[in-house]
Amino acid sequence: MAPTFAFWQLGSVGMLGWGVAAALPILIHLWSRRKYRQEAWAAMAFLLAAMRKNSRRIEIEQWILLAVRTAILLLFAMALADPRLSLLSAFARSAGQTHSVLVLDGSYSMDYRAAEKSRFEAAKELARQLVVSGQQGDGYTLVLMADTPRVVIGQPAFDREDVSQEIENLQLPHGGANLPMTLAQVESLIRKSHERTAGSAHLTRRRICIFTDLQHTTWEEVKSADCRAMLGRLENLADLEIVDLGQPGENNLAIARLQVDQPLVAAGREVQIQVDIQSYSRDNRLRQPLEILVDGQRVADERFDCPAAGRTTVSMSHRFDAPGEHTIEAHLADDALALDNRRWLSVPVRDSIRVLCIGGRPAETKHLAIALAPQAQSFRSIEVSEAPESRLVESDLAPFDCVAVCNVGRFSQAEAEALHRFVSRGGGLIVFLGDQVQLENYNQLLVDDATSRLLPARLIEFAKTATYALDPLEYRHAVVTPFRAFPQSGLLTTPVWKYVRLAPVEGAKIPLAFGNGDPAIVEMQVGRGRSIVVATAASPDSVDRSTEEPTPWTALPTWPSFPPLVHEMLRLALAGRGESRNLTVGEDLEGAVPVTTPDATVQLTGPAGFSERLPIQSGSPEGRWVYSAATVSGVYEAHIGANVQRFAVNVDPREGDLARLEPEALPSQFRREQTPATDEPIALAASETGSYFRWLLMAVLALLVIEPCLACQFGRGRG
Repeated sequence: MAPTFAFWQLGSVGMLGWGVAAALPILIHLWSRRKYRQEAWAAMAFLLAAMRKNSRRIEIEQWILLAVRTAILLLFAMALADPRLSLLSAFARSAGQTHSVLVLDGSYSMDYRAAEKSRFEAAKELARQLVVSGQQGDGYTLVLMADTPRVVIGQPAFDREDVSQEIENLQLPHGGANLPMTLAQVESLIRKSHERTAGSAHLTRRRICIFTDLQHTTWEEVKSADCRAMLGRLENLADLEIVDLGQPGENNLAIARLQVDQPLVAAGREVQIQVDIQSYSRDNRLRQPLEILVDGQRVADERFDCPAAGRTTVSMSHRFDAPGEHTIEAHLADDALALDNRRWLSVPVRDSIRVLCIGGRPAETKHLAIALAPQAQSFRSIEVSEAPESRLVESDLAPFDCVAVCNVGRFSQAEAEALHRFVSRGGGLIVFLGDQVQLENYNQLLVDDATSRLLPARLIEFAKTATYALDPLEYRHAVVTPFRAFPQSGLLTTPVWKYVRLAPVEGAKIPLAFGNGDPAIVEMQVGRGRSIVVATAASPDSVDRSTEEPTPWTALPTWPSFPPLVHEMLRLALAGRGESRNLTVGEDLEGAVPVTTPDATVQLTGPAGFSERLPIQSGSPEGRWVYSAATVSGVYEAHIGANVQRFAVNVDPREGDLARLEPEALPSQFRREQTPATDEPIALAASETGSYFRWLLMAVLALLVIEPCLACQFGRGRG
């Protein structure tokens, strides 16, 4: 049964204790009527006769004064308790049998804490209050608005205690929220409910109540055509209401990025750790503390200044002495939104970076191998293996980090599939063309099928033999950016006489071009890996024999710009290796393992004591495991026998921008009323909570003026 005064909310319940003081005038009145001893006195006879004549009037006057004095104390106690009439709950009590769809915003900005309570906790409290104050027979559906909306209660539930418990059990994910998908899900639930109850008198009214902070990242799509269309349909099915839990003008500081300057780290090699801090504040933030930890040990304690609404970078160098699984953590001092104050980075450290070079002829990879790992280098952080084309299908490519293909004439279906599998799982691929390349074979197996596309460009034709210069395209791409500071490095003077004309596919990028505008290097992401194609050759053995004198394709392999260019391409190609271990909340954790037994499993552990055993999906030549429910940020570990793989799952820093959509900008389908400005963390945009403190205090002041006036008037009358 709902409480009688469930629609009243009290800002300070304890202040009602002052209402006990209202008994004082009554006690004084009763005390004044205590027994007394009568004495005969002749003069009193005249007074008693006069009082008996006016006794009725005097009694009424005394009762009026007693009521006024008692009301002063009662109203003062009520004013101190700050009563608020919740129209949301009152409306629910008077609306009859209603199907309420409760939608709670699960984006991590709802963890913002203006006081001890987060917005999400406040939303749960308000949702429970709405349920408790409902009428017998009302039904409730519960949806958590997240990146992928979660229907907690699908069909209308009528047990208010069960619904309240489900609301209480909700946990805030560390991701964002998808408004269009949530509205689509709500529309589906409303329509199913409508179909089930069509023609009956039960649940005749439907309402959708969204508890949210109106954070702009989530609500920026509310004005899109799709959302407006859905809101138009929902308006015909149910009442739309917004419970606004946000306040304008909040500030926040977030770690936007944590990275090392090497996509894959070799033991003993110094790297730069870079931390980007984003300010979502109107003021400069000075001398802010930042901790950097490696494997749980503090390695730096920095102070930084961050400009208002700007970004700053803190860097430090570090050397990983031993190979293995390592973790870097950056930590800001906690503020009102603590979830984006920590960020992790998984850094698998190798003895060396392994590159497999496949040549279409025996000497095709010689210059590339020397450029990657010079023989004079005593300590090699890059290990190069040279092999013929048959190696692509004869052995597993998983131990390698990058595969470089040089002037391979044609590929078989099996070779193309092996390369695509390797790259899509995070490996790097660099393809140099040459005089043996069969254009149609490359296009058919590596480009044309969009579902298994491996190369970032179609091969159109062999360019006419001539002299071509290279154009770095203003050094915009990461592959050529380092050359900007070294104009004498030889990049712009690299001789090229022949190449394959390339047509980049959708989504591909061009780091380097020829002077006539044709792409010289094209790259794109394939799955978790990266694919790069170079229009010319990696060896002087590629020759155009159609000319009067055989003409080599290029002098690039022997030019001074070749080693740095190759290393920059390798850096880009390896980017996917680290990305597969560093994810955003909501992305899949996955890995490859050798399948030892049919019932082999992976033990996955994570934040807050999380532990789950995952099955290994059999495949050839390896097994795969996948975990798709990582909704909490932190470090996860996959234990496969004695081996451990670490994964860093981080929040999307965009959600840390607390800028919000003002209620006045909401589409007209939402019911809302204006509310006075308040510092309270809860304000209702659709159904408001009205405060009566001022009105009660004004009533107290009015009675304080009236009481002495009445006492004076009544006393004069008796005189």
